[in-house]
Amino acid sequence: MTLSTLTLRWSLPIVGLFGILACSSTPAAPKRDSYWQVDDLRPGMKGVGRTVMKGTRIEPFHAEVLGILKNTSPGRDLVVCRLSGLDLERTGVIAGMSGSPIYIDGKLLGAVAYTWPFGKEPIAGVTPFCQMHDYVEAYERRDLVEQGEAPPRVGLAEPLRVGGRDYAAVAVSQGFDDPLPDDDGVLRLVPLRMPVTATGFTPHSLSLLRTRFRQAGLVPMEGGGVSAPIAEAEQNTPLQPGSPLAVALVTGDFDLSGIGTVTHIEGQRVYGWGHPFMGLGTCEFPLMTGYIHTVYPRQSVSFKLGSPLRTVGVINADVSTGIAGWLGRQPDLLPIRMKVVRESREDTDADSKTFQVRIVRQRSLLTSLVLTVLTNSVDMEGELPEDLTADLQARIEIAGHPPVVLKDTFSGSSYSGGRAPVALYNQVANVVHLLTFNSYQPVRIERIECSTRIRPGRLTADIEAIELDSDTYAPGETLRGTAYLRPYKGLRQRLPIALPLPSDLPEGSYTVTVCDDLTNVRQELRDNPNLSSPQNLDQVFEALKLQTSAKRTNLVVRLPLPAVGVALDGKSLPSLPPSMVQIFSNTRRTGAQTMSGALVARQNTPWVVQGSESVKFTVSKNKRTLAEP
Repeated sequence: MTLSTLTLRWSLPIVGLFGILACSSTPAAPKRDSYWQVDDLRPGMKGVGRTVMKGTRIEPFHAEVLGILKNTSPGRDLVVCRLSGLDLERTGVIAGMSGSPIYIDGKLLGAVAYTWPFGKEPIAGVTPFCQMHDYVEAYERRDLVEQGEAPPRVGLAEPLRVGGRDYAAVAVSQGFDDPLPDDDGVLRLVPLRMPVTATGFTPHSLSLLRTRFRQAGLVPMEGGGVSAPIAEAEQNTPLQPGSPLAVALVTGDFDLSGIGTVTHIEGQRVYGWGHPFMGLGTCEFPLMTGYIHTVYPRQSVSFKLGSPLRTVGVINADVSTGIAGWLGRQPDLLPIRMKVVRESREDTDADSKTFQVRIVRQRSLLTSLVLTVLTNSVDMEGELPEDLTADLQARIEIAGHPPVVLKDTFSGSSYSGGRAPVALYNQVANVVHLLTFNSYQPVRIERIECSTRIRPGRLTADIEAIELDSDTYAPGETLRGTAYLRPYKGLRQRLPIALPLPSDLPEGSYTVTVCDDLTNVRQELRDNPNLSSPQNLDQVFEALKLQTSAKRTNLVVRLPLPAVGVALDGKSLPSLPPSMVQIFSNTRRTGAQTMSGALVARQNTPWVVQGSESVKFTVSKNKRTLAEP
């Protein structure tokens, strides 16, 4: 089951350059006689497993084959084993043991991958290594069971006797929710959840991660890095079957990584876990060594608490039977630099902090990870005041294109207290999302830099009314009037407004609106079909440029005009005569859409402006006017 992602309007499959190169490499294939074939296994066979329960020291445990399940999902089998030793009789099979290799008579059977939640014995589902190898090298995506569909039940030739009772069938779930104990005579196995250690993340950010990762079988938990003495002592510890195998999503000042176990190493090729990370197929994650601090026992499924140590390669395959990667390679990660300055009322000195991280470029994860690390940078400041104002500047550098720059001020009820960090950085995450999921060409984001200054106090003003100096104007005159704004907990303010009218403006009745800049930009996008629904990458960037140009501190005077052109075959044809616009819009076969326009005047204010007000006036050539000063 993959991570829940945002509903996507635009989609484009993107395969990283490294992934393409990795597919062309041929690993040294393990010798066929070094691992078991499923059909050669029999109940009663006994073997030895390898895993780490503390530090990096590999310890043995025992395993006995109870049964072989054929076709638990298309093309996949599962071996049911009873484990013992290492206090597994008390803890049960442990999340973090995923990938722990089991050997029978010196030959590799496979990787511990499934468990029996709430079980009275440590019963594990073992993924045969022969299928791990075949699936990884074929880069096959796992076969997903439709959500809501019951896990398949596999009948047994002979009942399994587990926990003092006989089971005639086994249900193997592809989802990660722990089933409730029941008495229907079915042994229920679920994939071992993957402990994901979050280092440097606040409780609020950790809660967001748990919500986003739950359906992926990941268990984000608060953790920490290893101490300097341990890191130095373990820096040369080799990666070997049974060692902790960490896969990172975020590295740097914040760290987010999953901990499992190495199943097999063949030359520079590493196999692990025995079940997917997120079922992504081709991927590019840092492959890291790990350190286990302790085992946390639970009634359902216990888990290991661990930390990553150092990057030793790249995970480039995430398939139904496990993960695999290459030693000696460097992952291609996205660098993000975040500076946060927090002012206080008590003194003039501002507290400044800078964080630097690198995140994986996996398309389905990128938006969520960008939002999470940016949010966490502000969450690190502790509890924020209910009334605050934030100045944000973000620069998104893009290969082959000008950078996208967002510079704006945020304040108001949506940006107060605990709501502020997520609401603030949604703006940046939305830009990343639009670029990543455009439908036209792959876009490579080179780096993201973000600077945020948080000030105490709310600086907002609501638009209450608009008055014009006259209700009739002649073409070529300047429309003048007054906008009335009410600052938060302040007195009503008067702001003069002015909008020059073109000399060829047709006579008639018009409505002028005073609004905030966001409202104005939303209307501009609706007025131009090629920007509201871009037809090529250039139009995507044009739409982004329009959206990021809006300033919340701007007061906008907007006068909508009749249709001024058409959008045809992805091209904009503005400034057409009204007769041509009518012809195009009335001819269905052309597929033309009308483009509207507006006269716009902006003026900066000391506040974040909110709301809009409108008033009607008339344009008449026969109006007698005084000479304008």
